[in-house]
Amino acid sequence: MGYLIVLIWLGLVAGIIWAYSRKQRQREAERAKQYDALLADLKSGRASAAGTPAAVPVAAEAPAAPVAEFLRKDRLLQQPAALLYYVFRTGLPDHEIFAGLTLADVIDIAPSLRGYEREQKARRLAQQKLDLVICSRQLEVVAAVLVTNAMAAAQPSDTSFAAECLQEAGIRLVRVDAAALPRHHQVRELVYGADASRP
Repeated sequence: MGYLIVLIWLGLVAGIIWAYSRKQRQREAERAKQYDALLADLKSGRASAAGTPAAVPVAAEAPAAPVAEFLRKDRLLQQPAALLYYVFRTGLPDHEIFAGLTLADVIDIAPSLRGYEREQKARRLAQQKLDLVICSRQLEVVAAVLVTNAMAAAQPSDTSFAAECLQEAGIRLVRVDAAALPRHHQVRELVYGADASRP
């Protein structure tokens, strides 16, 4: 009788493990489909934008109405930045991701710094843009993402300042090559390193 109970118990545990792993595989497949669809949409948007000829301005015959000084952008993020956002969004669905923040948005200056030195640091933090900021659901900053390319390599001082500040503040810096963006399934390991099992 005890042998039968043990067998039933083992069968239940094996069934639960099998169901859980099947659900995980389904989620991964769904994320991969979403990522591929987003990538295809972005690439087709890039191709259609490149294929449309520039509009030729037409001379107005009637007196022109006041010209607006400000126009809404077509997109908040341009194609490369949007693609990077979608890669991280798909790879970390349990995180909040922000684009275009500065170091000043994620780092505070120590109260011991005062006067001119504090102003200089604050100005420099406000000038340094981060491509993405990864946060937990509770909006705790987990990591900052900087895209590196040929132009950024020519100006290492800005990125080295960002790297020093983030390291001192205990925020992980993730560098991403613009020419070789990671796949969505690599993102968690990039953000958490060896501790990629974290939520």
